[in-house]
Amino acid sequence: MNKRILYFLGSVIIIGSIVLAQNTSVTDNTAEFISALKNCSEFNSVDEIEIDGMTSKVTKKIVGWDGYTCKYQEIVEFKEIGFKSKVNCDFKLDQLKEIYTTMETEAQNALKNPQKYQNMTLEQAQQSPVLKVWNKYLGDSSVCKIEM
Repeated sequence: MNKRILYFLGSVIIIGSIVLAQNTSVTDNTAEFISALKNCSEFNSVDEIEIDGMTSKVTKKIVGWDGYTCKYQEIVEFKEIGFKSKVNCDFKLDQLKEIYTTMETEAQNALKNPQKYQNMTLEQAQQSPVLKVWNKYLGDSSVCKIEM
């Protein structure tokens, strides 16, 4: 898969999840998402996020445990360019812990320093620890399957 598309999808995840710390509804949604991820409990959300002048619709769903894996699904749509991707992940407990721990840390940093996260560019988002950990698993076909 094209590495740039993978980074872009990962950037959507991070931007939708934590970088809008000044927006209360997104911050509340983030805390709820991290908590659900931590427990692999059912979670559904639909967010619209503006990135570089384009609006994306991001649908996140934590299905729950299936044996020893936590099932996660995400759909990202950019109607302006006719782009849609679907991600299905099966996270093992240690992988899940790495993701939610990284997200918790970065969410705390965003609350302490919201200016850093306001108007974050795609290039800046690519340097985020959260993006790096998500991309690690998005790029591993034994964990996540991406359909476009």
